[in-house]
Amino acid sequence: MRIGVTREAWPGERRVALVPDGVTALRKAGLTVTIERGAGDAAGIPDDAYAKAGAEIADRTTAASADILLTVHAMPADTAWKSGQRSEEHTSELQSR
Repeated sequence: MRIGVTREAWPGERRVALVPDGVTALRKAGLTVTIERGAGDAAGIPDDAYAKAGAEIADRTTAASADILLTVHAMPADTAWKSGQRSEEHTSELQSR
């Protein structure tokens, strides 16, 4: 199973849905992780850190086509999903206030 992480498109968002330690844990569990090139830049996490943790660095299309897509914010309603694909968003309670 492949986990994907894309760069957040929400205006002003600096977070990323997965940090390198999370990549390490997912890899230990036998999963493949694909990170969009530059996904961690706004959070100060370079692609190198993800690659060292075992992630594949790829373009947005490749990362977004994973079996499970991790995001900070929900994907837009017009997102084209592949059959059986899931999205897990991690929004903060502070943003809903």
